[in-house]
Amino acid sequence: MTRSDGLERALIVIRADGLATYRRQTMDSASGRWKASGPDCGLYDSVESAEAEARARIWWLAN
Repeated sequence: MTRSDGLERALIVIRADGLATYRRQTMDSASGRWKASGPDCGLYDSVESAEAEARARIWWLAN
């Protein structure tokens, strides 16, 4: 899920332990490449739960 201006995105990840999480990642405007993603934002039992939490907590996904 990428913000409309293309400067940030949220990644839904299934971890090696089988739990899901989401991570935020920003664009490096100078290079045009994505920077390293941020840390896990919570642990969830499913991709759907991780996405629902991301949508609730990230302002540009809630709109």
